[in-house]
Amino acid sequence: MNDLGERIGEKVVIVFDEFQRSGGSVGLMLHNAIAYSYDYYRNLSFILTGSEMGILYNILRNTENPLYGRAFIEIRTRKLRSDDAIDFLEMGFKESGKEVPRKEINIVVEELDGIIGWLTYYGYLKVSGRGDLEEIKREAVGLAKTELENFLKGRVSSRYRLVLKLLTEGVKEWSLLKRGLEKVEGRELSDRVLYEILQQLKAHSIIDEENNFTDPVIRKASKSI
Repeated sequence: MNDLGERIGEKVVIVFDEFQRSGGSVGLMLHNAIAYSYDYYRNLSFILTGSEMGILYNILRNTENPLYGRAFIEIRTRKLRSDDAIDFLEMGFKESGKEVPRKEINIVVEELDGIIGWLTYYGYLKVSGRGDLEEIKREAVGLAKTELENFLKGRVSSRYRLVLKLLTEGVKEWSLLKRGLEKVEGRELSDRVLYEILQQLKAHSIIDEENNFTDPVIRKASKSI
């Protein structure tokens, strides 16, 4: 790839999506390869994307990781404002020749809260002719539920499910969350227990610093786990 860049006189860009999942021995080999290429192959550039920023930072800022110390530029995506989200969908449908009622687009924008990934997923399914709005919403929630279940499989403690359940019920205050855990277990718990659970949920971009769900689809999926 470096030789190709040399021949065409341009950088060859290599993209890794959901890079935070590159763990274990295979991930370490990948990190070593990227670090080596970064240092010695001037015709290569890398884009590392991820939806779980806390975990991605843990890789890049870990002093024992091969990628540590390499300069990078961070680009954060944002939730689209309602008018921008509507324009995003309408332009996409126009380019694909698909007619979608404005009323439906408004409902989708409101329910998906301007999250580009879900808006794109909705647009793709709609253009592909795969079901009506309600079916698409169910499919999105099902996909989010699968992601949540995969996250929970790596956690021995059942407390994660309980905390998620409490959060879906609107319980966000530290004292109330801790009280809810203690009520189920019938004993007093240390603050550290709840702290570690919330930190993991934040690291995986499931909730934000105020303990709100970052994604309305994940919130719906959390109700059924």
